[in-house]
Order: sequence, then C-alpha cells, then structure tokens
Amino acid sequence: MKIVLADDHPVFTAGVRNYLNHVPDCRVVASVTSSDALVRCLESTPCDLVITEFSMPMVRVSDGLHLLSYIRRHHPQTWLVVLTMNAFPLVLYQIVNSGANGLLHKSDEIPELGKTIRHLGNGSPYVGPSFRALLQNGINGQAKSRIPSPRETEVLRLYVAGNSLRDIAQRLSKSVKTVSLQKASAMKKLGLDSDIALGRYCAAVSGDIVQPPGCGDWFQTDNENSDEGEES
Repeated sequence: MKIVLADDHPVFTAGVRNYLNHVPDCRVVASVTSSDALVRCLESTPCDLVITEFSMPMVRVSDGLHLLSYIRRHHPQTWLVVLTMNAFPLVLYQIVNSGANGLLHKSDEIPELGKTIRHLGNGSPYVGPSFRALLQNGINGQAKSRIPSPRETEVLRLYVAGNSLRDIAQRLSKSVKTVSLQKASAMKKLGLDSDIALGRYCAAVSGDIVQPPGCGDWFQTDNENSDEGEES
C-alpha cells in the first residue's frame, strides 16, 4: 500500500512514518507539510492512502473540509484517514460525512493507525477511541439538518475572512439579501448566536487560517446552484 503523509509537524510525521515502516505491505511514498502541497503531490504521486492532518497551513485551499471534499472528488479511489486534535462535535460529523475512511485524535495510541488501515474497505469509517463515544450514534436526521450547505459554508468562510456581505454577494453573483439569508441560516444550523461564536467555529474548521480575499477558488463545489435559499 502506497501512502502519502500530510502534516505540518515534522516530528509527528517522523513518528508516523517510523511506525508505518513496520506495518506489512505499507510504504510511505511522499510526505508534505501543507494542504496546497498535498494537492500538488496527489497530481504527480500515485498512492492508495492519504493520512492527513485536518488543519494545516493553507493558501489556495479554503479549509480542511474543502480539502477533504476535493480529495474525495478528484481521487475517489484513494483511502483517506484524518488526524486531528479538533474536538468540535459538528466539525467531526462533517469530517466523517465528507467521506473520510478513518478519523483519529492525534493523542490516540499509534497502533490505532494500524487498526484503521486494517479496517479500510469494510464499508464504514474507523473512528478512534477518543472520538468513538461522541460519534457512536452516527449522524442522525437532526444532526444532518444542522450541517450547512456548501454555499452557506462558503458564505461563512468569506465573511470571517473579512469580506462584507456586499463583497460576498458580488463575488458569488448573488443578491445581498440572498447572502444575508444564507449566513443567518448557516449560523442557526450551527447554533451560533454571534459573530464571535462564528469566528470560533471557523477557526476550529480551518485551524485559525482563513483564505484572504482575492485568492483563487480551486474548491468550488459541483452543485453550487442547487443549494437552499438561492435567489438570483
């Protein structure tokens, strides 16, 4: 199994690589330290499995969720295991819902990574013990209803990056009213009652790094025009 590692902490990466060197039929073929480098690496380095930190330095990749969505859409045959220290429940639900095949807390024992690899192909994500109790009931209907649509997520990301609602409306070719409604809808789904709470949530998703205005959008979703609340 060819593996690509992605983490911006070299000591952590060295430990994971050392462990995988002793796992039968596993071989690390590349390691990178940013989301953008991971995207470039996958274009030129065939692999069977990506093991990635959820929150890494980003420039053109908007946040961790968009990175996972991009990998799943452009490399659908590649297994995807996510490592994170994020304990925000809804973010963890979104990671699993994005198509990740494994989810581990970075404080889990290293053999959990071997268990995750052996679980690949079983049809359900492997969740490490640190998150298992939190996610053991899966994503029920109520939880799914609280997940913002891709367009709503985009609006929140742009707003937290410093764009006004008018700026966002111009960028997305929507009315200010539509953008305002999408922002309000997303915040309601997430249980956020202020811009301060919104900032904390987006920091949890992006690792305290947001895409500045003007950066290219690699990760536009395929069904942007089908999101709820759209107006011309």
